[in-house]
Amino acid sequence: MKIIFKKYTPFWILLGSLIMTVVMILAKPAVQSTEKKFIPPLVETQPVIMKDIRVKVESQGTVTPRTEIRLMPEISGKIDWVSDNLQSGATFHKGDVLLRLNKRDYELALIAAESNLSQAKVNYEREMAESLLAAREWERINGGEASDLTLRKPQLAQAKALLAAMEAGYEQAERNLFRTDIISPFNGRIRKKNVDVGMVVGPSIALAQVYATDIVEISLPIAEKDLAFLNIPLDGRNIPTNEQPSVLLHTLYAGNQAFWEGKIIRSAAEIDSRTRMLSVIAQVSNPYTHNLPLKVGMFVKAEIEGKQFLQIAVVPRYTVRDNKIWVVNEEGVLFQKDVEVLRYEHNSAFIRSGLSSEDAILLTRLAVLVEGMKLNQKKDSN
Repeated sequence: MKIIFKKYTPFWILLGSLIMTVVMILAKPAVQSTEKKFIPPLVETQPVIMKDIRVKVESQGTVTPRTEIRLMPEISGKIDWVSDNLQSGATFHKGDVLLRLNKRDYELALIAAESNLSQAKVNYEREMAESLLAAREWERINGGEASDLTLRKPQLAQAKALLAAMEAGYEQAERNLFRTDIISPFNGRIRKKNVDVGMVVGPSIALAQVYATDIVEISLPIAEKDLAFLNIPLDGRNIPTNEQPSVLLHTLYAGNQAFWEGKIIRSAAEIDSRTRMLSVIAQVSNPYTHNLPLKVGMFVKAEIEGKQFLQIAVVPRYTVRDNKIWVVNEEGVLFQKDVEVLRYEHNSAFIRSGLSSEDAILLTRLAVLVEGMKLNQKKDSN
């Protein structure tokens, strides 16, 4: 018996395993089915509110002076004196004497012109007296028609012309003497000084490069797609004052955020061949009267006031994809709508059409979005 058991040991092990398996299968508890209840996910939504909006077009540019000239003398002379305001970066006011040329030659010229003028006046008065005397004598002797030469009319005309020439010479000498003082034509600043005391200068020599500080301009390039949103004529003519769009300029300078308000006065004449963009010209008046002056050479960003549009829905930019938006209706059912996007600004999208006031924009990012699925909207705690 032991020999038979030992011989068939694998068979007995297999048989025992089979019996245990059958017993375990028969002894297992019955499976009870349970119905799983679907809980709609809790989501955040935004109601659609239609409102009138005014778009803003962004750009950036560098501040430049509206008026910049090379200061040049009208006469020649040696520089005798230079103002402290005629230094690179210095400020000056309209009417300030910036530089003075040697006056002596022009003072002498004025004395000579005054002498010539006095002689011409005496000569003219003498000819007038002789002409009157000749007319009386002719009338007393003959009484007929006398020739111009008899009445000394040519001599009188010559004396009159000589007097006019001497008056012009005197005025020119007086003006030249006045021009020895180089006077600033406007309030401004010195960009670059080119001369100093002792130099001999003339009308062809630039004394300094100066610019006015009353008004500065900024050229702001605009992308072609943004031109349609601006109320600006594109032919380069100046925009009437009451129609000039406002522009807000800002920059971070010396650790502070600074703002300036200006106006768009015209568009540039040409499209930039490199960027293929058309620039508009912004103008800021009295830029140096602010707490932080709007200095020439500053790089600033700009927000230009654009056109106004009626009944526009403003939604978060990320909710729009391929001109479609997921919305939740009043019953909490999710569905997708086709929309017409007017434009994007920062993190917002302006929707022209496709939404209604009964819709609510889905703000929560869900892993799965299925048309018709039920959602539970968060209630406003306020």
